[in-house]
Amino acid sequence: MRIASLLLALLMLMSGAALAAAEIPPAEIFQAPKQIVVSFAGDCTLGCTPLSREHEENNFEALVEKNGLEYPFAKVREIFEQDDLTIVNLESTFYDSENNRAQKTYTFRAPTHYADILTLGSVEAVSIGNNHALDYGRAGQESTIQALEARKIGWFGTNEYASKTFIYEKDGVKIGFVAAYISYWWSKGAVDVIKADFAELEEADCDLIVACIHGGVEYDLRHDTNQEKMADRFIKYGADIIIGHHPHTIQGLRVQDGISTLWSLGNFSFGGNTEVRTMNTFIAQFTFSFDDENQYLGHQLNIIPCHVSGTEEENNFQPYPVTGKDADAVIKAIQYDVKRLKLKPYVEGVGAIQEFVPAPGKK
Repeated sequence: MRIASLLLALLMLMSGAALAAAEIPPAEIFQAPKQIVVSFAGDCTLGCTPLSREHEENNFEALVEKNGLEYPFAKVREIFEQDDLTIVNLESTFYDSENNRAQKTYTFRAPTHYADILTLGSVEAVSIGNNHALDYGRAGQESTIQALEARKIGWFGTNEYASKTFIYEKDGVKIGFVAAYISYWWSKGAVDVIKADFAELEEADCDLIVACIHGGVEYDLRHDTNQEKMADRFIKYGADIIIGHHPHTIQGLRVQDGISTLWSLGNFSFGGNTEVRTMNTFIAQFTFSFDDENQYLGHQLNIIPCHVSGTEEENNFQPYPVTGKDADAVIKAIQYDVKRLKLKPYVEGVGAIQEFVPAPGKK
């Protein structure tokens, strides 16, 4: 099965330790006729602010120019190459002009050819349903979309100037994706647009729908009620899995009625700050299971602990998998925001594989 090869790759990548030597056995891997492995990572700002570009010697673009476009994802690419699909939250624009800059403190931009970072890192799709998609206005967003589409990188997200879903298909199984920023969701008329996104995926006969929500308080270690309200509403609209972004730090998860909600994946390759506010991040790798008739059976989550940077003193924008006490600390940080559920521990070289969660009605 593909999941077995993934575990083997992680073993080789992260520690080389034999599975039999691990003190804590991994959770049992659920087997199904059809399985699709999707990796999700957090906020990726593949550019920098005008101030950083002008005054900070080791800003994101400076390090990329020095080390090449493959640099940001070099230490996680092997993980991403082994899955079926990798998705990150793209919180920057690909735009070759300084015009149309939004009047706000932080605006993130990189040249259009920086979209190659995603391809070189084996990232196949991105969410743009966030508060930085319009940092350079409608023109900046259109340039970003053109750069993504030219490289056949899938994108999805809904805001004032764009509304698009994304469908991934393998072996006859269709997984649909939607995304939105919480402030847009609250704006007039947005609910109808987002409902239409979900309806579009249902009409396309998607067997599973994943919704990315962008909300919460920045650098808060626990999610808030507004994140819960948004997640619950999207579940009501038809979401089977919720993936959260925006707080820039990792938060916990909720498993309820066969649906898993991850409140925040934190930063990943985050070019927005040269300062490291928190090292902890993780790759949320889901194995989605289906029967021969493409009926969704449930999912299993592997938490792959990572750090956002190779140095704490200054962000080098290159996330990498961690082991030992560092990995345990990531799991502990996630557990801090989890109620009524004890997370399965990290197993060296494998990850923290959680219990299989049956689809609603499949218990």
